[in-house]
Amino acid sequence: MKKIIVTAAALAAVSALSVTAFADETVYVTLADGKGELQLTANAIDVADEDGDGAITVNDTLIAAHRSVPADVSGYETADGDYGPYITKLLGEENGGSYGYYVNNTMSGGLTDPVKTGDTVNAYVYSDLEAWSDTYCYFDKLNYEISESDPTVTVTLYAMRFDENWSPMTVPVEGATIYVDGKATDYVTDANGSATITVDYANMPISAKSDSEILVPPAAWISAPAVSASEAEEAAPAEASAETPAAGDVAAASDSTKGSPDTGIADTAAVAGIAVLAAGAFAVSKFRK
Repeated sequence: MKKIIVTAAALAAVSALSVTAFADETVYVTLADGKGELQLTANAIDVADEDGDGAITVNDTLIAAHRSVPADVSGYETADGDYGPYITKLLGEENGGSYGYYVNNTMSGGLTDPVKTGDTVNAYVYSDLEAWSDTYCYFDKLNYEISESDPTVTVTLYAMRFDENWSPMTVPVEGATIYVDGKATDYVTDANGSATITVDYANMPISAKSDSEILVPPAAWISAPAVSASEAEEAAPAEASAETPAAGDVAAASDSTKGSPDTGIADTAAVAGIAVLAAGAFAVSKFRK
């Protein structure tokens, strides 16, 4: 029998002189490198006007996002061309300009395209530098919710392709293996691009790969329903002595939720002065047999 383990932690701080500065927009960002590996997986990134052009754009989003990736892949640079700025380095890789980026799963018109809270920005370094066959794909949802009583969801994967007139079209991806938390599963998408998966852990990122084509890694999250502080307090005492996760378990679960659309936890926050946090609680949910 699966049981949900809930750990609640209250955070409080008090300062009469505190000032908190929040970014203007929160965007969900996915970044994939030239090896087809995800460096950000639909992470919530707070974005301000980074380049000072008076608007919040794709360029601002990528600048902010690169502060949340590992130091060895943090390089991001642009140059000005006849049609506006273009990428010359993404995730520390310079390959002559072979990069792609989409806003809300639609091919972006340029780095100056505006973004707003709730948008998705997916950028990647091409793996195939000869035929540029990397296929952009995405899940039908950014977040799939499971529960203690129903840990099964159906995910659907779509790819962006082009018809005979080079007009973009969306088609399902068949034969792609679903990855959960970076690990391959036995679940493979059918002719409709769908796979019904069962997972034992909540708040985990998912992606997909194919043996027959180069897929730009898609990104989504498996999450559990939000648990309020009162619910956590009621649920914890009965089994705290037997099944409360060890400190290492709690930390691992907390890290995996970072950036989840369900939790809304941002990876980058602009804070000035001393933040005042009202007393509250957060919950980490974990399913165990």
